[in-house]
Amino acid sequence: MRALIFVLSSLLATSVWANTYQVGDQIVEIKLQDQHEAQYQVDSTTTRVLFSSSMDGGTIIQETLEAEPELVKDSTLIYVADISGMPSLIARFVALPQFKKFPYRVALDSEGEQTKPLPAQKDQATLIELNNNQITKIAFYETTEALQAGLK
Repeated sequence: MRALIFVLSSLLATSVWANTYQVGDQIVEIKLQDQHEAQYQVDSTTTRVLFSSSMDGGTIIQETLEAEPELVKDSTLIYVADISGMPSLIARFVALPQFKKFPYRVALDSEGEQTKPLPAQKDQATLIELNNNQITKIAFYETTEALQAGLK
């Protein structure tokens, strides 16, 4: 019985891991709306994706973009945030008004489906480097300073 439970647990864990992008994978185009409800997408022109799936990861990205304004002008860099974990009322009445104040665009995934395969680590910012939609590098950052260095 224990062996059967172990095998089933291993299969479930493997299927969860298999759904997360790895270096070398071809990323599927992500089409979301930004905080102003305009279409915003990760496509073949995108070379870097900043991804946050938590408030702490988002804060690291926000502080980095505010400290390095030239990054905001880089049209090949896209910031994607998974806000699906937020209660919808909080997202609508608290988070969205905050996002609208940002001087840069943020692709928002309120359902969590399109960003589900993007790699993430708890309370960290993810930087995914792409070449024609193929992932060439994935890095995780715990601090603003580390992310700034990783983007240079």
